[in-house]
Amino acid sequence: MMLLLLLALFVFGGIAVSTASIAVAKTYGVGPYYFAFKQYIFLFVSMVVMVCLTALRPRGVQRVGWIFLVVALAAVALTLVTGVDVKGATRWITVAGQTVQPSEFLKPAFILATASLLSAVDTGARQRGFLLACGLMGGVAFLLLQQPDVGMVMLLGLVWASQVFLSGISILWLAPLSLLGLVLGVGSYITFDHVQSRVARFLNPEGTDTYQVDQAREAILTGHLFGRGAGEGVVKHTLPDAHTDFIFAVLAEEFGIIICLLLLLIYFFIVFRGFYCLMHQDNRFSFIALGGLLTLLALQVMINIAVALHIVPTTGMTLPFISYGGSATLGMAISMGFVLALLRRRQLRL
Repeated sequence: MMLLLLLALFVFGGIAVSTASIAVAKTYGVGPYYFAFKQYIFLFVSMVVMVCLTALRPRGVQRVGWIFLVVALAAVALTLVTGVDVKGATRWITVAGQTVQPSEFLKPAFILATASLLSAVDTGARQRGFLLACGLMGGVAFLLLQQPDVGMVMLLGLVWASQVFLSGISILWLAPLSLLGLVLGVGSYITFDHVQSRVARFLNPEGTDTYQVDQAREAILTGHLFGRGAGEGVVKHTLPDAHTDFIFAVLAEEFGIIICLLLLLIYFFIVFRGFYCLMHQDNRFSFIALGGLLTLLALQVMINIAVALHIVPTTGMTLPFISYGGSATLGMAISMGFVLALLRRRQLRL
């Protein structure tokens, strides 16, 4: 069931990018389906990788997670030296002529590494693992803030906090952790101009430029129940990030709110079924890792749609498997491949 639901998201993603990327293709002077064909390749490769990862046993997932973490951390550090500057941020590196965002692969690796550190049964070992997990979270946050990518730090911080909660660490730790998160948020607001700008546009929309969110919200409203029809939307011609950050607005305008609700139901059933199966896990590593990976998926969906509805400030968060982007699609496919591997009742040996 989980695999079928994930494959349905791949189909949704192919359809969404096919219509949403036409306008941006015209801007770049390429064929109307140039970005759509690229996304088809991304989706196919991601699907193959996801299915291959399902063969892993929990111990294999744990080993691969640490390998991924070392490679991803090295790649993120490399962005600070040879990264491609896009809109003032160096989050990408060039590999074989393609731009890659290493932080997308850092997400599942970080979650698995944190689960490994927090999965000890012995109380003393668990506390030591917690301290090491705190150090890992701090190191990852430091690297990401150098890019800077405040949204990614906040996302990983929330996922990390959920894993700490699931690990059974004393609730007395939650208060200082929450305070530390608050300090980080305020510090980011003071330090980074783009964070101040986004918060200001959210809190005071009348006195600032809110063109993107206004266009997205208008598109969602004009879609009504059944939408304008495939390819008939207008927001993709006026919204710069229509095929990435605001693709939900394109879907709502062209296919209507009913199709969007169907998409949300697919996400909901994946997360709900995952957490239902999680409650029957005997392996502590699998329990904590699954909780983090499923929380990651749920948070990304909620944040992306909340931005389109102007419920939270803009963050640049993509809609999993629906937004255009090779790194984001492959990174989330790896995460879901690990989920499927940990949920298998009978697993192949590695």
